[in-house]
Amino acid sequence: MKDVEKYLKRLNLNESPAKTHSYLSVLHHAHFFNVPFENFSVNDTSDVRLSRDEIFTKVVLNNQGGICFEFSVLLQELFDHIGFSYEVRLARLLIPHTTSATHQLFILNIGSERWLFDVGFGAKGPRTLLLMADGYIHNDQFLSSRITEDAVQGWIISVRENSKPDAVWEAIYSFHDVKTFPADISMAYFYTLHSPESLLNTNSVASLPQENGRISIRNNIFTEVKGFESKSFEIPDDEEASRILKTRFGITVLPEMINHARKK
Repeated sequence: MKDVEKYLKRLNLNESPAKTHSYLSVLHHAHFFNVPFENFSVNDTSDVRLSRDEIFTKVVLNNQGGICFEFSVLLQELFDHIGFSYEVRLARLLIPHTTSATHQLFILNIGSERWLFDVGFGAKGPRTLLLMADGYIHNDQFLSSRITEDAVQGWIISVRENSKPDAVWEAIYSFHDVKTFPADISMAYFYTLHSPESLLNTNSVASLPQENGRISIRNNIFTEVKGFESKSFEIPDDEEASRILKTRFGITVLPEMINHARKK
């Protein structure tokens, strides 16, 4: 991978790459908690090519966030650099409603085990690796994750926000464990950018997990969840949105760059 040190610095990751499960867990945590999921800076283009250099410049050099397809380009290059064996999958979202298969994730092979690696869903996504085993649960003080196998939907990923007094498991996406080709990724990426039914084409979002909560922006509403407490307020303008993205999410998105869905 070109400039691997710069990429790892962007993740605040000082540990040297290693072909181990422990390093993979550290990598997941570093990416998940340091690089926000956001589409405020997604380019308005009809091009379906995912340019590695453009994504590297955007996420690493220009200190912005991204979406699953963009993160996957960088992660795939890093996996190749380290020597991990991996497979690409596309999942359909189940919240707030069922979508087409437009979410990219990885399955990595570590010895005889297969682990789901996903940092591109947003702050409500899995907070660590998930073993591809029916009923496997990762318990977290704020957001636990579970993977189950279903005869119809394939593998289902669910989360439980433990800070809620009435916390229940919520299915967030599902996928079939079949080979995904580059053309499938291009089609899903194009749909995500341009379909009037795409959630990321009709909403401007940013999200970043916290150790015991999460922060998010959805269009012009900022929300912070911390333990049992949640607060929201309206963002008045692009200048304030830019300031919040910088101070709370740690990313640089100038006011004139903010791609508000409500302006389309």
